[in-house]
Amino acid sequence: MIKDGHLTYRLIGKDHLTEVQIKIMYDLMQAHYDHVTPEMFYYDLSNKQYIGLIEDEDESLQGFTTYVIDPKACCGKTYHIIFSGDTIIHRDHWGSQIMMKGWCFTIGCLVASDSTKPWYWYLMSKGHRTYMYLPLFFKSYYPSLIKSEDDEILANIANEVSSCLYGPDWKPESGLIKFKEHHGELNTDLAEDSYKKAKSSHVRFFLEKNPDFAKGDELVCIAQLHPDNLIRTARDFFVQGMNHPIDL
Repeated sequence: MIKDGHLTYRLIGKDHLTEVQIKIMYDLMQAHYDHVTPEMFYYDLSNKQYIGLIEDEDESLQGFTTYVIDPKACCGKTYHIIFSGDTIIHRDHWGSQIMMKGWCFTIGCLVASDSTKPWYWYLMSKGHRTYMYLPLFFKSYYPSLIKSEDDEILANIANEVSSCLYGPDWKPESGLIKFKEHHGELNTDLAEDSYKKAKSSHVRFFLEKNPDFAKGDELVCIAQLHPDNLIRTARDFFVQGMNHPIDL
């Protein structure tokens, strides 16, 4: 369990979720995204393995994030993928570091389970808040405002995994997943917040790469999960997690 102020983060297996927790998770998604149907939410959840729960002092659920390793066997032969699914924290707690601390600790636990292959984070970003995890956590990632010698490797992984998971909805020429039907879009006020933050070079880059994010387009992002590629506090919690490997 990880603590930050009056919030705690704990990781559980998906099968240990209660019906009450699942209902609150869905309500949180509906409060922040448009066109989120129960079918869409439950389908995403059914394909995940682990859930990171964020709770307050009264054990009331205030946020969550989901994980799956090597989805649909798209990888695992030469590298591992950790795919982050639905992720949300109640806006009353924006600014808290609990999600960052808990996520980094969990990733360290997962990466430590198999040191024979490199690990990568597969992230779909339809809002600047999600994309900003990359410059805040990582030295090198793709796509990035700052070019890297790893760009070609990361772009190839993005293409390989996205083609497997999303077929024709994956548009490699733009690096976007464009769903034919509504797949959950940011609420209007949250989308407007992205435009207000355009003074940031990283947010501006995200808006250039994903101009139709408000319609639900997802920018596919990849970062290698290794202590040498993490920065500051994120690295510290990642390394702590590596001392507690999960038996996959």
